Amino acid sequence: MTTKSNYEQSDINRLLKALRHEEADRIPYLEFWVTSKEVFEYVLGKTLEYDIVDAAVGGQSITPEDHIEFCAKLGMDAAVCNFNWRPNNVFKMASDGTEHYVNGSLKSEADLVNLEPPTPIDDQLRYLERYLRAARDTNVGVFANFTSFFDSAMLGVGVSDAFLMFYDDRPFLEKFMDILLEHQIKVMQAVMDEFAEELAFVLVNDDIAQNQGLMIHPDMFLEIFPHRMKRLIAPAKEAGKLVAFHTDGKMDMIFPILDDIGIDICHPIEPESNDIFEIKKKWGDRFTLVGNIPTVLLAYGPVEEIEETVREYCEKMGPGGGYVLGSSTSIMEGLPPENFVAMTKAVQKYGRYGSLGKAV
Repeated sequence: MTTKSNYEQSDINRLLKALRHEEADRIPYLEFWVTSKEVFEYVLGKTLEYDIVDAAVGGQSITPEDHIEFCAKLGMDAAVCNFNWRPNNVFKMASDGTEHYVNGSLKSEADLVNLEPPTPIDDQLRYLERYLRAARDTNVGVFANFTSFFDSAMLGVGVSDAFLMFYDDRPFLEKFMDILLEHQIKVMQAVMDEFAEELAFVLVNDDIAQNQGLMIHPDMFLEIFPHRMKRLIAPAKEAGKLVAFHTDGKMDMIFPILDDIGIDICHPIEPESNDIFEIKKKWGDRFTLVGNIPTVLLAYGPVEEIEETVREYCEKMGPGGGYVLGSSTSIMEGLPPENFVAMTKAVQKYGRYGSLGKAV
């Protein structure tokens, strides 16, 4: 049996140092979401006798025990436990047997009587407890991810209809947002009350932008979003936890808003819409940046190009901490497991402090 070096092993303290803008032994590596059964089985070296469910549709993508083992085998420093409530999404099955979001079923305030209920809070807490139990004595950390109110409301209404409702029926849309918000505040508070000390950090997942910028007019967004987001993350901030925020899209207008709200970590800084090297110069003292390795490259690129890209990121993004390497979206079905593992091996090779960007 080959013994792993410390650089190849998971280390939650390595991640926490990076999040505090400190240099550890090497740059941490982290994926917020992996939904590829093929990737899980490749890394774990075993067949999973259950289906992998995309966390975006409200499921857990893998059992806590297998997820922690997956992270430990990779040398990934933390695993996510999801606290999702995205009700009334409509899916259709494609010819390949996969389900895809097509619409939402809530079209007016009268439809709220058909609101799909959330998972009971205690059930969610016990699931997180399984994660924490599995992670003990492994050096793999656990972080909690919470769906939010903005994109969850848009999805529950139907994205196209929601864009019209911002102008035609904004009171209904905001009422729906507030129902989602009030529940997720309760979940966040319950998680903090029971498990705050054991969590690495807290993540809020809310797509508020696309490749041109904010989803809606900035003036309207500022009326709707910041005061609600401050309420959602208040229990985590009061517990002294760092708070990460996930959104797709162009970030230049978003960083000042997130800074004012009190967000500490941003993911994934999509390369199609952002220059992460320039962002590091401008915002690197305010935010830890996570991700940005192009998923298209991971899906279709040669291993040599993947390794060279990781090397460049280690060299340019690593100094001073405040960067965690990972993909620009998530690790989805169809992405070659060998390419995924090549990325993780490359950060172990090129991400060591004292020799950033140099092969070790």
